[in-house]
Amino acid sequence: MTTYEPINSVTRVHPAPVRSLAARLATAPGLVRAGAASWDDSRTPIHPLSLESAYADPALLADLGARGARFARELGVDVVVGAETAGVPLAAAVSLAGGLPFAFVRKPGYRGHEADEPPVRGADVAGRRVLLVDDAIASGASVERFTAALASVGAEVAGVFVLVDMRDVADTVSPAAAALPTESVSTYLQVLDLAADNGLLDAAVHGLTVDALVNHWANDDPRWDLLPMAA
Repeated sequence: MTTYEPINSVTRVHPAPVRSLAARLATAPGLVRAGAASWDDSRTPIHPLSLESAYADPALLADLGARGARFARELGVDVVVGAETAGVPLAAAVSLAGGLPFAFVRKPGYRGHEADEPPVRGADVAGRRVLLVDDAIASGASVERFTAALASVGAEVAGVFVLVDMRDVADTVSPAAAALPTESVSTYLQVLDLAADNGLLDAAVHGLTVDALVNHWANDDPRWDLLPMAA
């Protein structure tokens, strides 16, 4: 909270501490859900993230867009492309912040109302360098599929911008996705650390979840019973 202190009849403003963009993301209301859920139908626990909650705050969304626009400028891209569905709002914010044309790429296998539905809508991407924008990257399988869809219409994916890079807990990463320059606001483990530091996650549950992820608990490890599951 901003405070004011009169000194010799002059009001001095003490600004509140500036919070990092990663901290603002991790503490966005509803983004980190308490408890643990299963990862890809296995027993490996993970704190679920509702990354779309980051889009609820217009100031945060604008700053996230500015971060992506900076990366777009570094790569020298021509078009910002949002990955359906969660990457579309973020890509629009990046487009606005960077003054770059916007497009979005459909999920592979999408069937619309047209007989020959194009995989990319919005700006023309043929022969142009594009920044692919999504909410997260983990194994890179989705990035690989979206990149293939963009290549099919003549686009060159120059890089990927995401809110959260989850490759720090992924068992494997697609070689095609690993080869692309990737920028994120935060890693998955950093999001959990920041959420725990700000009282949004129970410290004990957070510690157990990270330990299980990083150290690959065996299925008969008794500590599984200590992990409450998320709704």
